Amino acid sequence: MNWTILYITGRQDFRNDVLKKLEHSRLNIMPGYNGGVSENDVHDMYWVDEKTDLHEIKEAIGSKLIWKYRLRFYSCLEDFIQSRTNRDANKFTPEELDLIHSMEGR
Repeated sequence: MNWTILYITGRQDFRNDVLKKLEHSRLNIMPGYNGGVSENDVHDMYWVDEKTDLHEIKEAIGSKLIWKYRLRFYSCLEDFIQSRTNRDANKFTPEELDLIHSMEGR
């Protein structure tokens, strides 16, 4: 059996709920370690049997959790990194936020 990596990101700390669902599924999945987690940056990594379809993984997790945590799935490290970079690039600086709030007050 060959393994591939699956990265999952979400809005809140979804890791325990997703892990419970995957452990009780029939899928061959091993949790991985992806470093630290901050309040605004929650992500997890899993080793998945390469024969497993992403649709099967989503079914095992369930739509309720996918929507609750706004989960996104990445099977490519480059796509995962790009998504984090894009998210960080779209944030406003505190000065820009002040300017936006002052313009809204007009």
